[in-house]
Amino acid sequence: MSSRMVQQTLEGLAVSAMPRVRTTDGHLLDWDREAIAKQLLKETKLSEQFYKGPGITAEEAEDIAKEVERRVRWMNVQYLSGPLVREIMNVILLERHHAEWRNICTRVGTPVYDAHLIDIGTGFESKENANLQENAETSHKKKADKISKEQYLLLLPPYLADRHLAGDLHIHDLEYFGTRPFCQDWDLRYFLYYGLMPDGLGTKASVAGPAKKAEVAILHAVKALGSAQTNFAGGQGFYNFLTFIAPYFESKSYQEILQLMQMFVYEMTQMMVARGGQLVFSSVQLTPGVPRLWRDKPAVYAGRVWNGSSPDAPLKTYGSFEREVRLSFKALMEVMLAGDYWGKPFNFPKPEISIEPDFMKEDEAYNAAHPDLPTYKDLYLLTFKLAAEYGTPYFDNQLPAYRGAGEGISCYQCCAYQFAATADSDSQFEDKLLFKDGKHFSMGSWQVVSLNCPRAAYLARGDDELLFEYLRELMDISVEIFKVKREWMNQIIKNHRMPFATQQPRDPITGEKGSVAVGLEGLVYTIGVVGVNEMVQFHTGKQMHESRDAWKLAVRAMTEMEIYSKKLSQMHGMTIALARTPAETTAQRFAVSDLIHEEFREYAEGVVKGDLDAVKKNLHKTRDLP
Repeated sequence: MSSRMVQQTLEGLAVSAMPRVRTTDGHLLDWDREAIAKQLLKETKLSEQFYKGPGITAEEAEDIAKEVERRVRWMNVQYLSGPLVREIMNVILLERHHAEWRNICTRVGTPVYDAHLIDIGTGFESKENANLQENAETSHKKKADKISKEQYLLLLPPYLADRHLAGDLHIHDLEYFGTRPFCQDWDLRYFLYYGLMPDGLGTKASVAGPAKKAEVAILHAVKALGSAQTNFAGGQGFYNFLTFIAPYFESKSYQEILQLMQMFVYEMTQMMVARGGQLVFSSVQLTPGVPRLWRDKPAVYAGRVWNGSSPDAPLKTYGSFEREVRLSFKALMEVMLAGDYWGKPFNFPKPEISIEPDFMKEDEAYNAAHPDLPTYKDLYLLTFKLAAEYGTPYFDNQLPAYRGAGEGISCYQCCAYQFAATADSDSQFEDKLLFKDGKHFSMGSWQVVSLNCPRAAYLARGDDELLFEYLRELMDISVEIFKVKREWMNQIIKNHRMPFATQQPRDPITGEKGSVAVGLEGLVYTIGVVGVNEMVQFHTGKQMHESRDAWKLAVRAMTEMEIYSKKLSQMHGMTIALARTPAETTAQRFAVSDLIHEEFREYAEGVVKGDLDAVKKNLHKTRDLP
């Protein structure tokens, strides 16, 4: 018989020699070794999904649980928390060479001190996003961002995560990598036909039918972009905005249209409801008249396709709304030129001015018949004035033949990412033009990964072919990241976590389920380039503006990458687009990464722009790169 003394309660129950555990879900529980084994069995099942390897066996889970208990006894602690138990367990997993199980079982989070710095606006990525206004919601987002980034880097195959951490490439919006596509350009006709269902299901938010009045159409357009950003990581925009909204302005005076455009701009710049309490990052593609492709197409608005197939929807084509498009273009420019009440520029929506062959030559007959309307030249001059005043417009040059203006549709989403569709690339192109059975255009990107181009030059040491080889290798790595993204997103779709993007509203005529809002299969994958100028500067000794040879090398490098992106698209069954990345923080991250890595520091110091001395003084303080 054992002589060991056992402490008992007044009721005669044995008191555990182990301390009680403070759990992360807010309870204080008795020690339970079996709970550790059960948790190991449950959590390591994820190894099959993310690492393509088996989870732990019941025997090993029990053995590890016993070892955790032994170490806790040895520590003789009075305060025991769930996180501490987990860390002990993870140490044992590492000791037994199960890094993949440890990555899945580890906690993601931040030290209390770092969390406090985020709360007061001086911590993690406090200067990373110029669009964020510091507020309580921002603090909440930054904490969530930090946790999510850690999570996804742990779940990515290590050879991919390490390339991001090392600064070879940059996974954009890493905090949303496992839950959302990147950006989306919307076909406004979808909402003008079906109405607005902000939650995508109609269960949490009120559902509005198709707008019948201009004011409602404007508000629906605004709220559609606001709702969409909950399902996407990047910018939201409208393709061919003025042409599609123009039918609501029929017969309205210029002052009425001006008021509606003012309403649209102010609504877009007063919704502090986007990610982290910021404005919706938005854009609108603008043309000074109705594009030739759309002039004979039936208008879609007020819950009808106006193709003459029914008495309540007689034939109305977009070409008949040329007046409304011209006046709304002028009104929008004048609203933006005036600025807000304090005279500040409107940062959103980004006005993307489409420069198309259709509008390079005036329609003299139309102008003569409507002398009171502004000409295309008048309207383009307003955009130049806006650019000179505030620098807000982006100009989309669709004049080159390769852009296919007039034969297809093309737009730049939020200033950098170009999307296009033609009859050759889309078998349903004609049906989408006609909005047949609700078919419409859906253009966007699953993910953007940008390449550290200067680093490729550092490694190539002046060898052209080696330079292109390094760039192609980074593109190969990007494709592997895209594959992981799509696999993870399939789980999100399967679990109905993108309700706005996958919504199917009721058809206003038949009452049947309508078409899906976003054709996810049509989203592209984007490889961005950063630092091409510094790449050729290191490679040739000259920047692009200093030497034609440097400029030619940049063009050749981009051409080599464009050719290879098409090859990768065919090899992997995905559409890969090449883009220049507009994110200034990515350029900074690459520059800092090159400077803190000893093997690249000397090379980077010769090409990095900015106050290098000030940066070098602060490099030792670097903790979290964006």
